[in-house]
Amino acid sequence: MRRALTDDPETTLFALTEQMASQGVSLVPRVVPLDTDFRQWTHYPEKDAVSPTTGARWFYHAHPPELRASGEHGHFHLFLPLDAFAGIEPRATPEPKNEKGKSPARVVHFIALSCNLEGIPTHWFTTNRWVTNEYFMAADAIIERLEGFDVRDANADPLVNGWLTAAVTAFRRQIGELICQRDAALADRSLDDRDLEILSTGAFEI
Repeated sequence: MRRALTDDPETTLFALTEQMASQGVSLVPRVVPLDTDFRQWTHYPEKDAVSPTTGARWFYHAHPPELRASGEHGHFHLFLPLDAFAGIEPRATPEPKNEKGKSPARVVHFIALSCNLEGIPTHWFTTNRWVTNEYFMAADAIIERLEGFDVRDANADPLVNGWLTAAVTAFRRQIGELICQRDAALADRSLDDRDLEILSTGAFEI
């Protein structure tokens, strides 16, 4: 059972941001501690932050500098569990094994959140299927299930978990629009087109 947010999601975002600030540790340093050797492509946390209640998950990582957007430090990838889409046929399924020989997680990627070099969120973006090697679902199916993104009990910093849960709730309409733009961009293109990576973007503005 999903626990309802007790406050307006924007109020929750502000409150959690202020709480982080009062402790002197902002969003990204809570995920990648300043005394950590930050490694490109590595997932933070190592095995992703997964809610045992909802199955939703997230991780943070960064690409090599030459593959990053200008001024970007890294980004969060956010996922819904495949089980939430029972009875719905995915538009595409992941490769059975990735380049490291690992089986893909049973997840549906719906949005990513980019952070600048100061660790401040700047914009949302969607990606093509090959980027995250996941079960690719149509926009309408994802939008109907966005309220299921709740990672407050995931195995990670509770303030980050709460912040990401509130952010998706507060920006649900914008995220839905970006997912629709993603599908429109793919209307005549391949989900495995390596020249097509970022499909839509939108500013993160509270």
